[in-house]
Amino acid sequence: MLSGPERVVVVRGPRFSGKTTLLGQWLSANSPPGGSAVGIIDPAPDLTGDRYWQSVVSTLRSTQGPGDRTAPEVESPREPADPPGETYREVRRLVRAWTGPLTLVLDDLHLAGDPETFVRDLLRQAPPAGIRVLVTTRTAMQWRGPAAVPADSVIVTPVDLLLTDPELAAVAEFAGVNALNRAPLSVIAAETGRVAGLVGVGVAALAAPSSARGDPTHRIRNEIDRVIVGVLAGDPELVSYRGDIFRTAAATPLTSSAAAVVIDGGVEGEPTVVDRLAAFERHGLTVRIPEAPEPTWTYPDPVRGSILRMAATESPDVLRDARLALSKHWLQCGRPHTAFVHAIDAEHWGRVLEILRDHWRTLYTTNFLQMDGDLRRIPADVLESEPLFDTLRRMHSQFSAPKDSPAPAPAIAASSDEPDDAERLMRMLSLRMDGQFEAAAAECGPLSRLRVPDLDSSTQAERDGPAFVFLHLGLSLILVGRIDDATQMLRRAHRLGAGSFVERDAAGKLTLANALLGYPADADSWWDEERRHPQLPPDSELVVRPAGMIGAALARLDRLDIDSAIGLITDLGAPADREELWGFALYVYGQIALSTGTAADGLRYVEHHMRRYPGMCDHGAVVGPLLDAVRADLHLALGRSDESAELVGNSSHPLTATVRARTRLYEGDHEGALDIVRHYYGDLRCTQRDSVELSLVGAAASMGISAREEAVQHLERAVTKSALTGLVRPFTTLPRGTMARLANLGPELPVSARETGTGAPSSPHAATALTGREHAILRSLETGESVTAIADRHFVSVNTVKTQLRAVYRKLGVRSRSTAVDEARRLGLL
Repeated sequence: MLSGPERVVVVRGPRFSGKTTLLGQWLSANSPPGGSAVGIIDPAPDLTGDRYWQSVVSTLRSTQGPGDRTAPEVESPREPADPPGETYREVRRLVRAWTGPLTLVLDDLHLAGDPETFVRDLLRQAPPAGIRVLVTTRTAMQWRGPAAVPADSVIVTPVDLLLTDPELAAVAEFAGVNALNRAPLSVIAAETGRVAGLVGVGVAALAAPSSARGDPTHRIRNEIDRVIVGVLAGDPELVSYRGDIFRTAAATPLTSSAAAVVIDGGVEGEPTVVDRLAAFERHGLTVRIPEAPEPTWTYPDPVRGSILRMAATESPDVLRDARLALSKHWLQCGRPHTAFVHAIDAEHWGRVLEILRDHWRTLYTTNFLQMDGDLRRIPADVLESEPLFDTLRRMHSQFSAPKDSPAPAPAIAASSDEPDDAERLMRMLSLRMDGQFEAAAAECGPLSRLRVPDLDSSTQAERDGPAFVFLHLGLSLILVGRIDDATQMLRRAHRLGAGSFVERDAAGKLTLANALLGYPADADSWWDEERRHPQLPPDSELVVRPAGMIGAALARLDRLDIDSAIGLITDLGAPADREELWGFALYVYGQIALSTGTAADGLRYVEHHMRRYPGMCDHGAVVGPLLDAVRADLHLALGRSDESAELVGNSSHPLTATVRARTRLYEGDHEGALDIVRHYYGDLRCTQRDSVELSLVGAAASMGISAREEAVQHLERAVTKSALTGLVRPFTTLPRGTMARLANLGPELPVSARETGTGAPSSPHAATALTGREHAILRSLETGESVTAIADRHFVSVNTVKTQLRAVYRKLGVRSRSTAVDEARRLGLL
């Protein structure tokens, strides 16, 4: 970003974010293109106003001298705070008179005043050869007025400055922390917030010889506390604001109205509060959120945590009163979850129960992901005091419990003869998490008729509840295989949940739904939509991310982008203990194994993880037939037709129809394969992928009974549906020889001859067990050569050829030369 062509680069971040270090290291390693970098780096904190500009003037003069060229001064239009002072006028003159390109470096420009006004004015004073302005600041620029943000500018945000995982690892390794193995990187990241300066503080604490013992978290926190204590005590203005800093650190979010409640009791005027919060920002304690509708700041997490620890020690009553005032404020503003969290922070259990009692429906339908962690912070005996709250606590324990040892499902008793929507939703969630998928889906009917708020006239709070309901309706319906219905619910959730986590979650689940239905292009569109959203906190991310990753992997696999599919499934990792979509992940893993020729490994992996989830394939779970189907195909790929037939031979589920038809085809039962194809092709419960695969089996089976016209019809359907949906992988599910014969029927296949059959299961006659020499003997049989001629061609004895022929006959299950050639052709070996 610093090395780009833009005229303006603004690096914004709080204290400890590494702005000055970044700028200094960049300048030492990069020469500004076509000119020199002049200005000020790492100014002293007391270098404010004119003194700041005097330092800039001195640097400009010492670098190029006074300069002979003069240029008329360009006056700045009237703005909220025009650049004042004679010293700054001298900066203007020197900039205008500069010969050659100029890169003006202004570190900590907030010390001089309003950075935005100065940046705009300096651009107007540009010398003929041009100017670049590199600025660091703690304060957010609003780019007020008609000019808005300059087009040729780049903004480095506080988030951009946070250390990435590789950077974090490099800092820790440089300090010797990795070598000493004193703390996992996740602990360092969590306690330092990835803020560069605080990461340095944390790893230094871990690397110190005296820190060989003790908890890493406590060591990092203690060192950060020492630094923050020094900051608060080292500036007279911050000393005078100490109590206000304690109070505002309790507020999340830290809006101007929330700050007014804790600083002035909501009585004094807001401008005073805003000025105070702006002062905290200038001192680098807080970060402004520019896009917020109300003036809003935030303390970086490690700074806030340190301040709260100080407040809890020095002024516990002040801190508790601030939290209770905030709880009351947010309740009045219609944000019960924020009020609930502040009441828990205050440990005022009476207020906590009061909010739960009055707002539990809203809390659960709008903040379900957060409620799990919230309830864990409330003593169990407090929740057990009322049956409803104890039920909710136990339901969340069930939600968090591993699926291989699920917690007992709590009974969700209705409060009346006709339960309301919130009670139905709680019951549906509880049943689903208990593995009672059909019973959970039965609750979907009444909930699906929930009134959909009008997007134009409703508030976000009015939309959040229905959005959450439709999201979980969609997931419950996916889990029982009602995917078309699920798509409708998820689309509603996505539309109503705009601006909340529901919007992203619904997009991910729509990715999965469309991939399962066999619409890879639509799945890709929803995956792109899911990825435009920011990441959630780690615990929530574990719940939300799998659906989109599984769906995107399946969609890429269907387009034969196998490497991308493998990458996504690898990034996802093994199914987490509490992952509801575990079966779909295993299904995709099995399909990847088929496509990569690693059937044995794939079958072993799938069946190993299935044993972790006893009973989770029953009670209407669609992963039951899906996993049966992929395991049957994996057995076929290993030549185990008996095991395949044992898995799906007696099944009547539409999702196993394709592998049943393939099994019949590979066993030579062409009529039986056609019967399955004709029965299931029009079944609405079959996916687009199933339809293409059934059509291909139908074409191959029709060729087997010499019904060429019917074979052409089946193949035309498969090719047409492939063109409409983008499905390509089904054309790799039959042997290459079979696909080569189908290619001669006329319709052009969507894959090349090299790609066809790459993922085809093997024959149950173990054709893949033929050695290279046996394959060569088989090809010689097709030409009609005698045993003697074959022996001469391959430079072996006649007895060797006879031995190899017997092996070929045995492996193909035949007794003569002619039947061996026919069987080899049927299996695609010739």
